[in-house]
Amino acid sequence: MGQRSNNETSGSKAADASVSASGFTPIELLMATTLLGIVIATLVPQMLSTSEEARRNTLLLRLHSVRGQINQFRQDHNDRFPAEGRNSAEEFVRELTASTNRTGSRFPAGRTVPDPHGKIPPVNPYTQKSEVLVVPGRLKDHHYSGSGRHGWAYSSTTGEFRSNLSPNVTDRSGRLINQL
Repeated sequence: MGQRSNNETSGSKAADASVSASGFTPIELLMATTLLGIVIATLVPQMLSTSEEARRNTLLLRLHSVRGQINQFRQDHNDRFPAEGRNSAEEFVRELTASTNRTGSRFPAGRTVPDPHGKIPPVNPYTQKSEVLVVPGRLKDHHYSGSGRHGWAYSSTTGEFRSNLSPNVTDRSGRLINQL
């Protein structure tokens, strides 16, 4: 009475195998999809925020670097700015990247040393443009409002160097980046 035939046992195993091989139930799929959606909903904003912060930091680093080079040029050239009083982006770049000795005079004609700090002007990470709008006189808001074909604005009279950036982009403290 307690024994089964060999055929009954193999038939029972086949029925058990068909039940376990059927896959996920609709409820299990719904729960897995919901959990995956929750994970994505929490991670994506953090990733986007991190990339925006990296772009801001890159911009601020590049602003700081070029401004430092302008200040170094000024120290080396008796308080004169690169391309002073002119509106030539080519002259601004040439003067900023050409090496001079500490007395402010150029090395022998034709001898320039590549810029040790990287490409001048660097690419603006927001506009993806590296062109500089050089203005003789003071910079005005429309010179760096995010419009135009340039990534940067520079006053060859005051030495002011700014990013050409939409006025609604701010740093973490809420200050407008194109005003920094």
